[in-house]
Amino acid sequence: STSHGHHGFLHHSPSITDGPFFNIVSNTNTSINNMVHIPSTLIAATLVAGADCFSPPASSSSPALQRITSFSNRNDAFILHEVVTDETQDEKVSDPASMIYYADFLDHDEDPMGVVCARGVCVLPDDDDFDLSAPIDSDDTTQQKQSIVNQFVNSWIGPRLLLAFASILYGTNFPLGVMMNEALPPSAATSARMLLASLALSPFLFKLEPKLAPKALMCGSFTALGYITQSLSLVDISPAKVAFIGAATVIVCPALEVLVNKKDMSIKNEPQTWLAATLCLVGVGILELYDPTGATAISDIFSQIGVGDGLAVLQAIGFGTSFFITEKMMTEVPGQALPITAVQVSVSAFLCMIWCLSDGWVGSEGAGSYGLPAMFFEPTLQTAAFAVAFTGLGTTALNRFIETTALGKMKSAEASVILATEPLWASLFAALWLSEDFGANDYIGGALIVGACLATALKKDDFKVFGDFFNDDNDEGTKSLEPDGSFE
Repeated sequence: STSHGHHGFLHHSPSITDGPFFNIVSNTNTSINNMVHIPSTLIAATLVAGADCFSPPASSSSPALQRITSFSNRNDAFILHEVVTDETQDEKVSDPASMIYYADFLDHDEDPMGVVCARGVCVLPDDDDFDLSAPIDSDDTTQQKQSIVNQFVNSWIGPRLLLAFASILYGTNFPLGVMMNEALPPSAATSARMLLASLALSPFLFKLEPKLAPKALMCGSFTALGYITQSLSLVDISPAKVAFIGAATVIVCPALEVLVNKKDMSIKNEPQTWLAATLCLVGVGILELYDPTGATAISDIFSQIGVGDGLAVLQAIGFGTSFFITEKMMTEVPGQALPITAVQVSVSAFLCMIWCLSDGWVGSEGAGSYGLPAMFFEPTLQTAAFAVAFTGLGTTALNRFIETTALGKMKSAEASVILATEPLWASLFAALWLSEDFGANDYIGGALIVGACLATALKKDDFKVFGDFFNDDNDEGTKSLEPDGSFE
């Protein structure tokens, strides 16, 4: 536990004996035709080394919540007197990847202790909001010491604007990815982007908790899967479609919770998950299968699905799995967002280097300008070089700083709603920069997928208006965390 009141989590985690390998399809022009095989031994070694992350609980329950039995409040500093383990597990505390909100039981108005998680980032809460609209009190030394930046960050509106800005930056990834792929081989563009991000975050590499290293390496492999398949899918399908399909992480994360932690995800216990999954699946189906022009015969409806669509789904699996592992690590050791991100992008840069060597362009005529820093001095590649720098330093490295700053000052559910706007921004920038047109299937399918992201912000209690089916008759997990006189 910390002086800020963070509760400790006990984690037991299945072993993985088989490391996966994946075949990645690459092309530098307009179609995908070269199969690139990343050696399975490299991925397998990383996954086996970090297998503890997926290990099943030693007992039938998920991690047990440790709770403070008594504390005193002296000048807003919590003093820990005694810690005991509550054997009754509350399921919402162990949920993964932006699907559960630790604020449900830990972030009370009168007791702002807990962990705030969204999109694979978890931070300790900081509820010291500063009211920008309030006049400065000449006698208030705290206000006098606040710089304009600190006043903005500590205000109510500041963190929310920061997180909205982060969502906008994430949305630019997709059209900029198309621009990079038009001038560079996808492997070169992604490798350069990850290299810049890893250099920017390299100071945080050595701040990683040693016990998290194996899990972080495995997490980095799945992060690399997400970035690589995202880049390849942008060669074949529109950036808006890649962004919307990428939002299928709302299905991947709860699926991992069932497969890995054996959690009961029945519709009665997790109605918001079922709603999100239904909206997402229907939305993806409309995006992929519905032809608003009516020119496609029913017998040929599945012929519209191509390799790029499959790669976009792999993108969601890669990023969703990395979110799942990252949040598990950060609930165990909060405050590690930047060190873990540094490992993720470094592993991604390493695997992308292998991808470049396997892609066949290294050493070919004219390929010297595809690397760093040569691309910045090649007139025909300067637009792509700017996109590489912006996505590497801005949307990858800088965004982590923004997220870790903003998330500690709001609820997880609220943060998830703001970040759910990412595919909308991707569509907007695709229309502005690439003159991309949208059909009825894009509007309808995209709206359903965004609705799925918003549905993850709901709680079980929100569904009680639909009848007694969602009422908790025997919800001992909730009762176990209700005040019982221990907090005095």
